[in-house]
Amino acid sequence: MRPRLSDIADRAHVSEATVSRVLNAKPGVANTTRRRVLDVLADLGYDDIQRRQTGSGAIGIVTPELSNPIFPHLAQQMESVLAHHGFMSMVCSSTAETVHEQDFLDFLAAQHASGVIVINGRYALPGVGYRPYEDLVARDVPVVLVNGFEGNPPLPSVSVDVEEAAVHAVDHLAALGHERIGLIVGPTRYPTATAFLAGYEKGLAHNDLASDPQLISETPWTLEGGQAGAAPLLEQGVTGIVCSNDLMAVGVVAAAKAWGASVPGDLSVIGFDGSPLVAFTDPPLTTLRQPASSMATAVASLLVGDHRDQRGLRTQRYRAELVIGRSTGRPKAA
Repeated sequence: MRPRLSDIADRAHVSEATVSRVLNAKPGVANTTRRRVLDVLADLGYDDIQRRQTGSGAIGIVTPELSNPIFPHLAQQMESVLAHHGFMSMVCSSTAETVHEQDFLDFLAAQHASGVIVINGRYALPGVGYRPYEDLVARDVPVVLVNGFEGNPPLPSVSVDVEEAAVHAVDHLAALGHERIGLIVGPTRYPTATAFLAGYEKGLAHNDLASDPQLISETPWTLEGGQAGAAPLLEQGVTGIVCSNDLMAVGVVAAAKAWGASVPGDLSVIGFDGSPLVAFTDPPLTTLRQPASSMATAVASLLVGDHRDQRGLRTQRYRAELVIGRSTGRPKAA
């Protein structure tokens, strides 16, 4: 016979409502209280029921490499919000050289994780699709996808509006008087890069500026990528460069200084992501900041709410915020 809620509540010294929340993986229970209830269940010999109903109490956050500061920043925000809901988080950094994303997904499923968050996952790659994540849901592990996808995935998802952010970046430079604006964008086999490119083109059209393929550099999303992509644009005489992440923008600033150009005197540079490092660059970077706190709250709501049926949930999209630093200004000609 299964234990009654009143029996578990008496042994754990909590209310029956608290026991019910723990059994159904609901938010609003402190970690210590949740652990006490689960320990009582284990003492009563119901470990399997505990795992099946509540999971391990841990949430897996699967990210790409942590060298890009936006990924640990997003993960930290999510970890903080989930902790308030009584969940511990495990950050899993997936790279081609270390543990692959699928290995982490298999591990988290085997550990009866209470949920999985995937940030800029392999679903962004052509041909991968969403089957690995749907398989987790079929095993009663709720999943939320964050950024890096195209359209509306078949799973709960949260995303910053990348295309709109690129439009906003071009608008900012155009409003300062820039007419020759270059773009450094990540590999366009990824949906995020194609969306950013589309936003850049839309921003040019919105400001009656001509599009020129010679003003577009496609490079890796790294400091070195920004440096390499800047040289051909400087040769084309751009006065402003829009970058599809902050690391690239920092690389552009370094390349401009090596070129003998000042920022923002000779060249204005604007990034995207709004990771904490931008306030400490030289000069402090103008960027489009992802609303990490709001996105983390949305992710937690999707993950720890009634997650047994995740169908029919559409993507929640958020606007990036323009944060004006000292890397953008009026062009000398203006």
